[in-house]
Amino acid sequence: MQGTAAAGAAAALAGGITLAPSFGSSAAAQDASGALQIGRETEFAAIFMPLHTSTGTQTQMFDLIYSRLLKVKDDLSFEPDLAESFEVSADATTFTFKLRQGVTWHDGTPLTGDDIVFTYKLALTKAAGAGAAGKLKQIKGATAFYDGTATDIEGLQLADDTLTITLEKPNVAFLTGTAGSNSLVWILPEHIYKDVDPATLDEAPATQSPTVGSGAYQFVEYVPDQYLSFKANPNYHLGGPKIEQAFIRLAEPATQLAQLESGELHMMSRMAAKEAKRLETSDVLSIVNTPGVGVFQTAVNNERVPDKRVRQAMMYGTDRKALLEAVLLGQGELVYSTIIGPDWAVYDDLNTYEFDPEKAKSLLAEAGWDSNTSLQLTWSKGYQPVELAAPVFQQQMSDIGLKIELFPQETAAYVKAVFTEPDFDMAWFGGGSYRLDPDVSSSYYLTVNFTPNGGNTTHYSNPDLDELFIEGRGTTDIPTRTEIYHKVATTLNEDVPTLFWWSDNQIFGINKKLQGVKPGPNQYIWWNIQEWSFAE
Repeated sequence: MQGTAAAGAAAALAGGITLAPSFGSSAAAQDASGALQIGRETEFAAIFMPLHTSTGTQTQMFDLIYSRLLKVKDDLSFEPDLAESFEVSADATTFTFKLRQGVTWHDGTPLTGDDIVFTYKLALTKAAGAGAAGKLKQIKGATAFYDGTATDIEGLQLADDTLTITLEKPNVAFLTGTAGSNSLVWILPEHIYKDVDPATLDEAPATQSPTVGSGAYQFVEYVPDQYLSFKANPNYHLGGPKIEQAFIRLAEPATQLAQLESGELHMMSRMAAKEAKRLETSDVLSIVNTPGVGVFQTAVNNERVPDKRVRQAMMYGTDRKALLEAVLLGQGELVYSTIIGPDWAVYDDLNTYEFDPEKAKSLLAEAGWDSNTSLQLTWSKGYQPVELAAPVFQQQMSDIGLKIELFPQETAAYVKAVFTEPDFDMAWFGGGSYRLDPDVSSSYYLTVNFTPNGGNTTHYSNPDLDELFIEGRGTTDIPTRTEIYHKVATTLNEDVPTLFWWSDNQIFGINKKLQGVKPGPNQYIWWNIQEWSFAE
């Protein structure tokens, strides 16, 4: 195989200077031609280290200021970034990248293959606690390096302008994934981080103010609970941005919506379906609805709820169709595992867990569930779909004799409880890139990927499933993969390590003056932000 890499109002700074006027001022509208205003929910963890990504806003920020070997386009294919092209061996074991020359960091220092190798080694240093380490340990010799029994990584080789990554075992989906579990990590500047203790990456001055990146925009500042600001990088290797400044505004959905309607925001993602319907005929906005690739789900700590009958009872006890209609006006499709695509990995013989409260009660009785036991359900405060769904779920669980305590948390506390220092009963979230390839689910269900050093938040462990994932990624034959992942889907559907709700459509509100945006299945719609502009 071969391919071409394919919030609230602004506040004055301590010195009394702002890079853009506050929302609501007449100056804001006048200056809009040079400043892009993107709305995001307030679920932002102020951790500016790409190896420790856990929220969508972090992902967007890192995509703006850093680069990867390859970008993912609107249609989910790859396009060049730091690699001009790439090639995958027929056995899906060796990945060869032809590196782009002449790239510089924001401080003018050349970005070379040494920076790339440095970053991958840092991500595979145990003390660094990188979320991508679980996937990267597939590289030949990486596990020994991670465990400290080797000083180099045999499968990571740089020769002139060519980087070669060789895996221990074949994996046709090695490059597939998004955000923190991606093998295509954001590349860090070696000259900035080489003397930083991997165990203290988050506290490093360069992390606190990440002004040295290589992306289309350069980080300027973060004002807590208000905005992140950036300035254009005229030397960006894919072409200097056409918009001078960019702001990620942090606000609750209702605030974002008002600002979007007034023209003060240029883009809002995660728009509520009912609001999208209301604004379909807006003169200011274009409403863009695209199919999603993620899954809305609730992780259940399997160490605290080990009996799958209890988890199955939760599924039977929830009227998922009514919940989908209430939360998204039906803008999504119910799912029965996280194996939801592509087309050859879609199965119609899974248990659909039709709403059946009596069956749910029966399963709880079989499991000997103590009705006095209470489970705490947490989520990142401000995530609107969960805010709408959680009280309904709580009531329906109460109806079958299962007590649920709702516990929304500020993002930093939520990330700590669910990912970095796991301590929770149930956690509700959405996203991921499951529809791209069924192996994406391995990042979240393989035993070796337990948090905090991987994406398995449930701490679900099934050795038979582990073997199936390894078999499935090890062949390029689609009929064989279809058969293997049918077993994977059936196992997940039966064991219910997480409660599977739906794959929701993505709804964006985009100001009609903003040009060059290319919506598609890729939820990271800003992939070509350097091409965006404002209509005259």
